[in-house]
Amino acid sequence: MENRTTPSCARWGELTKLDLYMDQVCIAVGEVLFGVAKGQEAALTPTMVNNYVKLKLLEAPQKKKYSTAHVSKLIIITLLKRVLSLNEIAAVLGDLFSNRKEQSGYDLFGASLEAALCGGELPAECPPLLAAALRSLAGKLEVERILADAQG
Repeated sequence: MENRTTPSCARWGELTKLDLYMDQVCIAVGEVLFGVAKGQEAALTPTMVNNYVKLKLLEAPQKKKYSTAHVSKLIIITLLKRVLSLNEIAAVLGDLFSNRKEQSGYDLFGASLEAALCGGELPAECPPLLAAALRSLAGKLEVERILADAQG
């Protein structure tokens, strides 16, 4: 049997509390994503961030600085864009944060993501739309892992 590490997603308390400039945000998001989807090319670029702001998926930065809330949403967007369109991601974000503060919504995302990646039961409070998206993501990552293993 293979010895694989369990993927993990940083929780809100582990994200930077400092406001960051664009390049720092891209690096911070990339570091968090490395724990989930290893071996991926640049997951987030400044152009992508600007597009997400224009499309209202992400609030505009304050004085060119991005907060913990921005970083957390960028992590979610970057992961989900592997399996969903931006319109679908907007619906997932709306559903996830409709009755939750940013911190609790992001932490629920992280716990649900880890459960989906391990094939476990997702938290009861995980919205059905998010659950379906995370199961799709888990399946895609598993296919990529199997193909990578087959190629040596």
